[in-house]
Amino acid sequence: MRSHISLEPVGRLWHLAWPLIIANIATPLLGLADAAIAGHLEQAYYLAAVTVGAEFLVIFFGTFSFLRMGTTGLVAQAVGSDDQAYSFRIVANAVLLALGIGSLLLIAGAQAIDPLLHFAKPTVAITDPLQEYLVIRLWGAPANLTLITLTGWFIGQGLTRVALYLSIGINILNIVCNYLLAIELQLNSYGIALGTVISEYAGAVIAGCVLWKKFALSGVVINSIQASGLWLQLVKINTPLMLRTILLHSVFVTLSVFAARLGVQEAAAIGLILVLLATAAYALDGFAYAAEIEAGQALGERHFIRFTESLWAGAILSVVSTTIIVLVANLFHSQLFQTLTDFQDVVTRANALMTWFTWILLALCWSYWLDGVFIGITKTVDMCLAMCVATALGWYGGLWLMGTNSLNQLMAAFLIFSVIRTITLAARLPAVVFEIKRLSIQTHPKS
Repeated sequence: MRSHISLEPVGRLWHLAWPLIIANIATPLLGLADAAIAGHLEQAYYLAAVTVGAEFLVIFFGTFSFLRMGTTGLVAQAVGSDDQAYSFRIVANAVLLALGIGSLLLIAGAQAIDPLLHFAKPTVAITDPLQEYLVIRLWGAPANLTLITLTGWFIGQGLTRVALYLSIGINILNIVCNYLLAIELQLNSYGIALGTVISEYAGAVIAGCVLWKKFALSGVVINSIQASGLWLQLVKINTPLMLRTILLHSVFVTLSVFAARLGVQEAAAIGLILVLLATAAYALDGFAYAAEIEAGQALGERHFIRFTESLWAGAILSVVSTTIIVLVANLFHSQLFQTLTDFQDVVTRANALMTWFTWILLALCWSYWLDGVFIGITKTVDMCLAMCVATALGWYGGLWLMGTNSLNQLMAAFLIFSVIRTITLAARLPAVVFEIKRLSIQTHPKS
């Protein structure tokens, strides 16, 4: 064992992470751009429809984010064990799964919109544009899920710059389409939804072409995409991830629902805070994704030292980055909100929530990093159980304790959820470290 701390693992993780940080930031920047476009339309309810609608869509799309996470972990382990043929089988089967789920969402999702809005009970002004936005966005389901699956393969392979170029290109196209349709053609929130769907299909086609080129250049011969036990493994890994994702997104959806019940201004303010939190989270997820690569490939190699070094590197980079984000956000949040919307009442309410934003992000940054570690080694059951505890005790228990009659009460409950989410996941880390060490010793007795 080394007797000193080396900066090499930090540099290695940073090399993997920085393209993903930029790529991840591009996604919430799209949310910021959509909010800015909607915020400059004629009525505030367009802004509320776009921001609240984006949160509602986690029911339809976000539930299946396991397609990326499960793909990344399995592919990273295949790369670590030097089995590229298996990594191609994984992505082929995952894409088939994504297309199937996406098609079902396209068919069945429209039927769920009315019950969802009946449950949410938004104000009358928000209801029609919100329903219109959701109906159009559902047409992008097959492309959306295929794209996140292919992105998972690129990340698992360590091809983080490919993920960066794809993300930037797709999001630039999205912003241009949304501006032209919503502002120039005056289609309002309908135009924003349509522009997003167009960019999703374009992105899926581009990503598929890149994957095909990588496959052609690799020289790997695959007689069949089927592999013994692969579908069982995909189900075993992805089912807990799906349950975990449903629980997580139920928190964000109910937060948006309770904010919408308070009124248009409150819903729009929460929407701006969630966009800002998503921007910070996506940036920090760059380190989480890098942790997925390092942890998964280290497990594939049975390399304990690489695994432990990646843990320390990920923790250091996550904490430093969070501190910087918090400082910048608190210095410039008012200017940012004023850029996003012309409605001063919304800006005032959002500014008042920034203290909550700070504490929530400081609590969540550790869970983002730990998520990456657990995804890389495909410990999805542990992730699901931790989220069950955090959601039940932290979020719904917090709502029962704090109440739902003001934005401050909602933020307080969300902070409780964030703290418990981090603590429950961290409690499982020592056992995971011991298991990786045992596997490494069995494979490399002198390591």
